[in-house]
Amino acid sequence: MRNFTDFDTIVKNMGDLPPSPIVAQKILDLLRDPDLRIKDLANAVSLDPAISARLLRMANSAFYDQQKQINSVDRAIIVIGEDVLKNLAMECSLRGAHKTYGLLERRLWEGSIGSAVACRMIAGRITDIDPSEAYLCGLQHHIGKVVMVNRDKDLYKEVMRIADSGLGSLRDVERGLFAYSHELVGAALLDYWDYPKVIVKATLHHHEFESLREKDPEAFTLCAVLAMASDFCRFYGIGCAGSDDETDLSMNRGTLALEANMMVVDEMLDKFYSEFVKERTLFLS
Repeated sequence: MRNFTDFDTIVKNMGDLPPSPIVAQKILDLLRDPDLRIKDLANAVSLDPAISARLLRMANSAFYDQQKQINSVDRAIIVIGEDVLKNLAMECSLRGAHKTYGLLERRLWEGSIGSAVACRMIAGRITDIDPSEAYLCGLQHHIGKVVMVNRDKDLYKEVMRIADSGLGSLRDVERGLFAYSHELVGAALLDYWDYPKVIVKATLHHHEFESLREKDPEAFTLCAVLAMASDFCRFYGIGCAGSDDETDLSMNRGTLALEANMMVVDEMLDKFYSEFVKERTLFLS
């Protein structure tokens, strides 16, 4: 049973929705199994040609410097490791949600990868949230924008143009042109896909999350991590119109909510861009 009764209405009004990332979800389920067998994982990966092909390319890339050509999915999994495979599966499902792929889609994709990497770093250093859960939340919390682009790419380009020029906030412009803002659409889609409820809730509330502090501390913490990750990306211009190195992380709502030590935040920010580039390079290999 759905927690948010308006989700069905949103789903019905947004036209054709991306298919559920079934293979990616299967891979995630297997990776949670303490009795996991590589053979079972390889069989699941092989169900998706895009994931298996990218996996083999990554395993044979210069980054892993293998002496012999990797020709099997199970061997490729051993080479790249479970964490990279998990990220690869979710990244492929995110790309697969796009009906087309151009500059706008690339900007959204890089923003999602950047947010995911930052969320993983932040969650691992200053919270008790599972870094993998934070990565997944960062990767998918703007999936609503993808749905809007798929519904009317030219109209969403106009949304971005208006927001980038400072003539209105992104969410207000979205509501004006699409009736819903991206966090509502994204939460509705993730709920439709049966994602973990905490990720659905964090996606829904990531712009305004103070109300969750007492009601749902885990979702509140995830939202705070997302808020910090957003400014990490903004600082370097990842998924944005341009970089903003004047971004003050000490005043970020997430930083304040988590009472984060600014020495730790600055240290993570210094390391973030190289981590993002490494991750992006892996996924483009």
